[in-house]
Amino acid sequence: MKKNILFIALSLVVGSTVLTSCKKGENDPFLSLKSRDARITELWKLTKVEGNTNNNGTLSTDAYDGTIWTSTFGSFNSQYAYSLSIEIKKDGTYQSIENNDGEITTTDARWYWSNSAKNKTTITLDYLGTFEVNGLKSKELILKDYSKEVVSGTSTDSYESTTTWTFEKQ
Repeated sequence: MKKNILFIALSLVVGSTVLTSCKKGENDPFLSLKSRDARITELWKLTKVEGNTNNNGTLSTDAYDGTIWTSTFGSFNSQYAYSLSIEIKKDGTYQSIENNDGEITTTDARWYWSNSAKNKTTITLDYLGTFEVNGLKSKELILKDYSKEVVSGTSTDSYESTTTWTFEKQ
């Protein structure tokens, strides 16, 4: 009986270690039967954006609710119609279609995993940027963009920005 309990306990420890290693992003599913390549190569539509920027002490925010982009910079506010869809293809290319207040831009470029082929936690979409893949589910993609720069070597001339982009599978 003690051997059975020990075997079950050991199996649970090993099993939980193996299963949790499948989860790469903070918002990834606990377990997925599809690889990260298979989950990311889809047509994605932007549904939400949350961003904050501190530029030399001046705070600005960006927010998107699926139809309207709102930017606030100090006391200045702007709103405009916006949409973005990205089709990430298996051949290492992607196509994005952006509608920025009626001005439509189509981009065809390359994408790749920016860190190791094993980790696949950072993606580069040429012309759009490099993002942390914070969540990759079968129907949801969450990308994070973080940048920090000290312009002149002093802490008073600095720029820091964090933006979270949420996409829904189409």
